[in-house]
Amino acid sequence: MNHWKKLCIPLAAAVTIAAFAGCGAVKGGESSVPASGLGESSQAESRPASSAQSEPAGSVPVVTPNEPSESQPGPVIDIETDSPEFNALFKKNPIDKQYIAESNKAFSNVEMVNLSNKYAGIWEKEAASAYDKVTKLATGDALSKIKAEQAAWVNGKTEALKKISDEAQAAGGTMAQVNAASATMDYYRSRAAQIYRQLYSFDQNYTYAFK
Repeated sequence: MNHWKKLCIPLAAAVTIAAFAGCGAVKGGESSVPASGLGESSQAESRPASSAQSEPAGSVPVVTPNEPSESQPGPVIDIETDSPEFNALFKKNPIDKQYIAESNKAFSNVEMVNLSNKYAGIWEKEAASAYDKVTKLATGDALSKIKAEQAAWVNGKTEALKKISDEAQAAGGTMAQVNAASATMDYYRSRAAQIYRQLYSFDQNYTYAFK
């Protein structure tokens, strides 16, 4: 209460002076309270707001969750091979594009798990399709190498998927199933990319099985 009273005294004095000045009280032809002082104070208070409003919208990058930028493929891992040309081509594949569109609509853990499982199956089919195509084009040592790599991958698939599941469970948390499903999708996607890289050596205009 005492603090309030102390504030009232100078406030009343300021009001009296302002009223007196408004009635034409002058000294030497000038107002006793300079108009410029009030104007500068008002302008100073208004500057931050006007400055913020006039700042170009593009001056600060805006990042939308789950929406890929031009330099990133979105919520999928980058595929790097010995061929920069293939890498650039693979980034444009229609499967990732559709996956990203659907992932933007998946909000719950169940939806994310189901989505990853769906695309794990799609990429598994892509790997099989690419393998079928490349084995019809390759010959000699190249064909033998492709078949040997495929046999090794098939033989190690069960163990690899178990390791993915075990690591996700060991990490625990509510995202364990989401992480396991996502890693499984990445596993099949990476294998499909490897075979498509082999196919690219024989057919740079290859197509995907995905419709």
